[in-house]
Formats: sequence, C-alpha cells, structure tokens
Amino acid sequence: MNGRSKIVLQNRESLLYWKGEDQWTPNLDEAQPFAHIADANTYARKTDFAELDIVMSFGDPKYDVRLKAAAQ
Repeated sequence: MNGRSKIVLQNRESLLYWKGEDQWTPNLDEAQPFAHIADANTYARKTDFAELDIVMSFGDPKYDVRLKAAAQ
C-alpha cells in the first residue's frame, strides 16, 4: 500500500471490502478507495448495505482505524 493510508468500506459480517460496481473482495488492495472518511460515509448512507465499517488502513491491521458507517 505504499506506506499511505487507504480509506475503504468493509462489511462487518463477511469482512469483505467494497470493490465497486456491486462487487466485494477479501483483498484490501482491490478495495475501492475514498479520498476522505466523509466521502465513504456519504456513499455508505446512499446504499442499502447494512453493517458497514469505514476502515482507514495504514498497511498494518494493528494500526487500522474502524468507524461504524452511519445508517440511512
């Protein structure tokens, strides 16, 4: 991940990451990145997906920051 942070959406139950175009992936590197946490939250609110977390990944899971995405 080039040492930079990446903001993505993850399904809390399946642990799959949102890839875009109705696709999910177990691979963080394939996940659709968002520029800002607010962008990820806005996108999550516009979907019918339940149980989403916004994950800010720093390349090592022990440093990940997880936020519950806002419900509609």
